[in-house]
Amino acid sequence: MTIKDYIPLILGVLKDFRVIGTVIVMILVIEFAKFVTTYRKKPPKPKNKKAPKAAPAPKADEKKDEKSAEGEGDAGAEKK
Repeated sequence: MTIKDYIPLILGVLKDFRVIGTVIVMILVIEFAKFVTTYRKKPPKPKNKKAPKAAPAPKADEKKDEKSAEGEGDAGAEKK
C-alpha cells in the first residue's frame, strides 16, 4: 500500500463514532485525575477579633419585673 491508500483508511478510523467517543471520555478521565492529584484545600480565612461587647441590654421580662417592683415600692409609700 502506498501513502495515498493510507489516508482514506486513517480518516475512516478517525471519523468513527466509537473512536471519537473514546477520545472524549479519556480526556475527561485524564482531566479529573489531574484535578484530584493537584487539588489543594484553600487555607481558612483569618477570623477578625471582635471588640468586647458592652453589657447586654436587659430583657423585656426583666424590665417588667423592675417596673412592678418600683410600682410596689411607690404604692406602699402612698398607703402609709
